Amino acid sequence: MIQRVLILLFCAFGNFLQAQCNFLQNVFGEGEQVSYTVSYNWGPVWVDAGIVTFSVNTEVYRGKDVLHLKASGRTFSSYDLLFKVRDYYDAWVEPEHLRTMDFRRYTYEGGYSLLNTLNFNYSNHKIISNTKTNNNPQRTDTINLLPCSFDMLTAVYYTRSLDLTSMKQDSKKQVKVFIDDGYYDITIRSMGKELVENTDGKFYRCLKFAAKMVQGTIFKGDEDVLVWVTDDANRIPIYIEAKIIVGTVKAYLKEAKGLRNPMSAIVR
Repeated sequence: MIQRVLILLFCAFGNFLQAQCNFLQNVFGEGEQVSYTVSYNWGPVWVDAGIVTFSVNTEVYRGKDVLHLKASGRTFSSYDLLFKVRDYYDAWVEPEHLRTMDFRRYTYEGGYSLLNTLNFNYSNHKIISNTKTNNNPQRTDTINLLPCSFDMLTAVYYTRSLDLTSMKQDSKKQVKVFIDDGYYDITIRSMGKELVENTDGKFYRCLKFAAKMVQGTIFKGDEDVLVWVTDDANRIPIYIEAKIIVGTVKAYLKEAKGLRNPMSAIVR
């Protein structure tokens, strides 16, 4: 659940249905690794529940040079007795256009496991989704591939490659996110700029956004998710706060290394 929360939050910040899918990929590259500490409120007490890590590597996949995007999330051993989480996401994408070739998601959350794979076929404009859980047989779905659409992990990196500074305060965008076997509509709103103090004691210049998430998923649907992204060339989320069905989740930047650009958002 922790990993899924972060993925859903991050991919809320981009217009996936632009007419020409315009972006400039000078934001991330080979060797980048970013991790977050995730906290959950246990009544009046906040508890550090787990860690989420995103990484980028280059490799040869199906005879092509690709970016291999990875994300993993796990609860700390002290939290496993309450709700054990082990989540893994992989996406193999074309570097020039960030077009997904294949996507794989495996999640284990409190005894429930799910395996979902996606194959993006651009010649016939279809996505083939295979999903299997520990209590249901494998299901295969074929979905129309909409223009400029991404798997949920690649969406994180595509979003970072957009010019988020062009959004005026209080302006809104309707976005579509593909998750498992369907598209979800999310509305986001720019909230200007703020100076944010992270748990490392450093202050970051940030762009602030609010997203109205999908009711009926893990989010309440009537609450805004708040995200603060570095106001520099990296556009890395520094702090995230969300109310979900079972409480409130916060994520703090723990470490960022191998960045393509200097972290110029740090002011002190």
